[in-house]
Amino acid sequence: MHLNADIVFDKLPAKLSARISGEKALDLALGRPRLYEGGDAPFEANQLYLVDANRLPQRAGVEKGCVIVCIGDSTLLERYRKRCCVITTSEDADFYQTFNALQQIFDFYDAWADDLQGIVDGDANVQHLLERSEEVLGNPLYVIDEDFRTLGIAGISAELSADPTLKPSDAGSLRLGAFDQFLENHELSMEEREPIVINILDQTTLNYNLFDKETYRGCVTIHYAFRTFRPSDKPLIKVLGRAVLSAISKHSLRSPEGPGSLRQALQGLVEERPLDSIERNVILGANKGERYVCMRMKRSSRLEQLPLGYVRNAVESAFPHSIVFEHRRNSIVAVLRIGNMDSGTYRQTIADGVAPFVGSMEMKAGISNPYDDLSSVRSLYLQADAALDMGSLFSPSDSLYFFGDYALREMAMDMTSVHQIDTLLDEGLKRLIEHDASSSTSYVSTLRSFLDNESSVAKTAAELYVHRSTLMERLSRIRRDLGIDLDDPDERLRLQILLKAMQVREELRERGGE
Repeated sequence: MHLNADIVFDKLPAKLSARISGEKALDLALGRPRLYEGGDAPFEANQLYLVDANRLPQRAGVEKGCVIVCIGDSTLLERYRKRCCVITTSEDADFYQTFNALQQIFDFYDAWADDLQGIVDGDANVQHLLERSEEVLGNPLYVIDEDFRTLGIAGISAELSADPTLKPSDAGSLRLGAFDQFLENHELSMEEREPIVINILDQTTLNYNLFDKETYRGCVTIHYAFRTFRPSDKPLIKVLGRAVLSAISKHSLRSPEGPGSLRQALQGLVEERPLDSIERNVILGANKGERYVCMRMKRSSRLEQLPLGYVRNAVESAFPHSIVFEHRRNSIVAVLRIGNMDSGTYRQTIADGVAPFVGSMEMKAGISNPYDDLSSVRSLYLQADAALDMGSLFSPSDSLYFFGDYALREMAMDMTSVHQIDTLLDEGLKRLIEHDASSSTSYVSTLRSFLDNESSVAKTAAELYVHRSTLMERLSRIRRDLGIDLDDPDERLRLQILLKAMQVREELRERGGE
């Protein structure tokens, strides 16, 4: 295995009192040590040389990338430091013991590289790769895949084990607490191709993303619990990362669900795909008198690189007995079992469960009404989708939207999309609208408040901050202009629907202006 100057320097025995200076190459290109022959022989590229200060030539060719280990110091070294990397030791260092120490460094890393390859060629176990690398990198290691599931952990100290957020969840993912705090402090750096140092949960880590061509496959992380970061860690984590990627590629670490799974059947219904007989039987067998709601959760534009697989696994952990799948490449759909919980209870349970997602992860979610027939999941999905769209439009500062809170608006918007509101207005309503156009007193608002307050004069007067007699006079004029019986429940319902449609249209116009 080829090394670089930093790796060699970091592994030299302390008794040599080594110091490093000059131009250093970061890539792993440095070959095993040679004894410098002297004379006019050049120092060749990417070669490690051992020389005594007394035998250092005044002038010799120096090629790019070479490293000179010199026993003792010399004024002649200033020339070489400008052209290559120089490592000096104490003057009393034994020449041959130093040479043997350099050889042992290469032996150490050759054995590591050979063992990594042996593991990949054998069981390709990621955990074994990390355990073999713990001695080399001197700190705890872990690997997560593209869905933020933990594939292996090695060398977690007692201090780290005491922190439950760093332990994987039952589904094998990073726990929501850890991931939520991570997102509060750092943007995801999943497109970085080189090792990067970041802080996660107030700890220093070195992270190397794994890519199979252009596809992100996961990340290898060194957690600096025992010693501090060294520049030599960056090329070494890349060696480990390549071995881990080979192991991931060799073995599929996710067991795909076969035909006939409930997840596949529900996804087929949501996406309006014809089901085969097996899937229909699966849906039929799952209908056991349970109650469900459907949730659509959409990731924010800030976190476009957030793996939906992680969200899927985390939602399944937060909601036991849920069925979750990815949808439209930007969201997940979850069928949540709510049993016999009443409206207040299941709403609070869902709000608690999605809190980490809608917090620093900035996701938004729409929730359908409850239902007890999974074969109707497409209708539930449409409700969740409508709640998400309506809530995002009319309550953008919120993040969790229940369809029941927006059902009336949805009905009004459906009506305005199918029919022009103006074609549904009778002459009476048109007269009220014409009055409002030239008056500071709004008959339309007064009528809407009167109907919303169940025709209560007292409640309407309080809401509009007008005297009872003033309101009675205004209502008399409204009744006259409308020309209909406001005591007729059908007429009241018709008016309320039209007034709601008009209100939604105005809100949409205001949103468009914004």
